[in-house]
Amino acid sequence: MENPAAPLPKLVLHPSTDRDSIDPTDIVKTWLKDLGEKISRDRLEHISDLFIDDCWWRDIVGLSWNITTKYGTNEVSKYLLSQAISSGFGQFEVFDQGPLKPRLSDISGIIWIESGFSFKTKVGSGRGIVRLANVLPLKWKAWIVHTNLDGLNNFPERSPEGKSNPCETKDIQVLIIGAGQSGLALAAQLKSLNVNTLTVDKLPQLGGSWRDRYKIWKTIRSHTPRYTDLFPYVDYPSDYPQFLAQENLVSWMENYQKAMDLNVELGVTIDKIDYDDLSRQYTVRLKLQDGTEQIIAPHHLVLATGLFSTTPTDPEFENKNSFAGQIYHSVNHKSADLFPDLGEKKVVVIGASTSAHDIAQDFVSCGAKNVTMIQRSPLFVVSAEALDKFLLASWQQMPIKDADLVGTSVPFPIALTLALGATHMMAQHDAELLSRLEKAGLAIKRGEDGTGLLHHQLLKAGHFYIDQGACDMIADGRIKIQRSREGAKGFDHNAVILGDDTRIEADIVVVATGFKRCSDMVEKIMGKEFAAKVGEVGGLDAEGERIAWWRPSAAPGFWYMTGSFIWSRTYSKPLALQIKAIEEGLNVDYYTNRKSWQE
Repeated sequence: MENPAAPLPKLVLHPSTDRDSIDPTDIVKTWLKDLGEKISRDRLEHISDLFIDDCWWRDIVGLSWNITTKYGTNEVSKYLLSQAISSGFGQFEVFDQGPLKPRLSDISGIIWIESGFSFKTKVGSGRGIVRLANVLPLKWKAWIVHTNLDGLNNFPERSPEGKSNPCETKDIQVLIIGAGQSGLALAAQLKSLNVNTLTVDKLPQLGGSWRDRYKIWKTIRSHTPRYTDLFPYVDYPSDYPQFLAQENLVSWMENYQKAMDLNVELGVTIDKIDYDDLSRQYTVRLKLQDGTEQIIAPHHLVLATGLFSTTPTDPEFENKNSFAGQIYHSVNHKSADLFPDLGEKKVVVIGASTSAHDIAQDFVSCGAKNVTMIQRSPLFVVSAEALDKFLLASWQQMPIKDADLVGTSVPFPIALTLALGATHMMAQHDAELLSRLEKAGLAIKRGEDGTGLLHHQLLKAGHFYIDQGACDMIADGRIKIQRSREGAKGFDHNAVILGDDTRIEADIVVVATGFKRCSDMVEKIMGKEFAAKVGEVGGLDAEGERIAWWRPSAAPGFWYMTGSFIWSRTYSKPLALQIKAIEEGLNVDYYTNRKSWQE
């Protein structure tokens, strides 16, 4: 699905609608009342009086035990018919105060009413967002509805802070492999639901990937602000900078694990994993840091090993062995100041995405004689200020829980379309910066082809850079840009050879060409046969939802938890609720739907 962006419907006020007489609260209450009556009377076959033709419903474990998006009145009607009555969906209440209270939204003439609401089901309660379009003077229909389960009736969420009761090995219900931000976030959410969980990591210290990658990168910080990067339940210390440094993140992860008293084992390797269909358990043989072995039998196994595999994408280069200097992939970069006589060294970075910019910046900051970045394709560049203003405003303007709800409420295809407009506004905001970069030779994207920054962040997971200092270095020539549509093709004794036979002399070459997709990690940890049966992980399905991320996979009890700090916080809760529901027998169809796994 190269570009699944969906067009916006016509969202304007009807010519006969008096804007001054619009009462958003009354309109939302009336619409929710009408929806409730349709459900209670089982009249969901025909919903065109409540929904526009191009409507959307995104459900995160609200009406079903899955994450799903339905488009159009036909599909929304089918979904409500199959789930609304059986789930007990109803008892709607409009948020009449706070940032999610009903309001008329007008973005450059695109107008709708937006409101938060609460709902109840047979198993729990949730929160949602509704967006209504004006179709007649006194008639509003739903454009987007979002439902998100917030808690389970008989299993209230408790604060995970403080000491846990000791958990015997035999009582472990969930094994999380990976103790980065995703693994720790899920562990905290599961603890709050009283699910016995063990989290393991191959590295000997928490924050290991941040320690390794940023250990001595004195000039590099996180690329998103701290107000979007919170862990569940607690805020960062008030004296932390807006963009976190390596020492901030490492210290925070250690303190978070201690404060939450999460059951974490470090320096652990996985020797063997088997699944038994009869007991519905995985048998996992662990080798602990002290050399001892431990066998556990959880019902659920969660990979929290990152957005990508740890296997680099390492292209084949002609005459690589003839190069007299040093060549390595960006995965192995620690710090430029580890190189002796750096002031005499010419550095070439193959690639021009985020890691390439960071590494080039690191070499300049540490005094390299010459730094060149090879760019093959245009990329998006955005300043931190523009990102704050046009993409992350919700997280500054409202409590984190409300901002997260708004963030998940927009179906992915619509988010791509809305974000294209934000991309254009960011480009206008950064016009002077982008002009300076282009004069220096960097090829810039501004959304001309109908794809925006969000498209590259969420689909390509690359070809963009959020400025943390490299832009000025490019603009003033400290980082040189060499364009080559064919990229680098090989080496000679002391140079990189580009596709057009241009030579760039080098002593050090860093290959910043990315990593394999996360399906590779499934194969690495679970084995080829298991991975083949699970299929693709992380791609988009026909609805625009992530395959097997934060939601059921094809394998019983097998889950994948990953994402940025925002995603880790936002999606750890619905995944924890899904696991708790299975453990408590609330999701009675879960294993039935996976009977074919052993066939």
